[in-house]
Amino acid sequence: MKTPLILFSLTTLLSAALALPSMIHSLVGTEWSICNYTQGCSPAGCEYGFTIAWGSSPTNEPDFSTYCQGSDIAYELQPCENPAISSNEISGFQNVTVVVQHFFETSDGAGHYVMGNYTFQDVDGNYPTAFGIKQSEVRTVA
Repeated sequence: MKTPLILFSLTTLLSAALALPSMIHSLVGTEWSICNYTQGCSPAGCEYGFTIAWGSSPTNEPDFSTYCQGSDIAYELQPCENPAISSNEISGFQNVTVVVQHFFETSDGAGHYVMGNYTFQDVDGNYPTAFGIKQSEVRTVA
């Protein structure tokens, strides 16, 4: 009697484990282009905005160009005008990290999350208005 129950439990456990997203950590080595980056801060937090664009990638990532804006007090990725792209800004002591994620599906039905970030010093409001965000992680979801 216990054998079928154990087999059922193992099958359920393995099915759940296989359904989890598989992590593929790879330095993709290509960069998204950021331009027109702006930032405004108050004692309550900082707001940001920028345009991000991409042409082609070895990950078969589709082209895009969109505007992103948000607040560093959201503490999570926020959708851009193109909801397949999301961003966040993490403020630290004299530095800021901009995080971007792009989700897309390929013809085989697999979903891909491509992520990257860029950190710069922000001393007295002097920050870059254009930079590249290197794609640093790809996660594939079956």
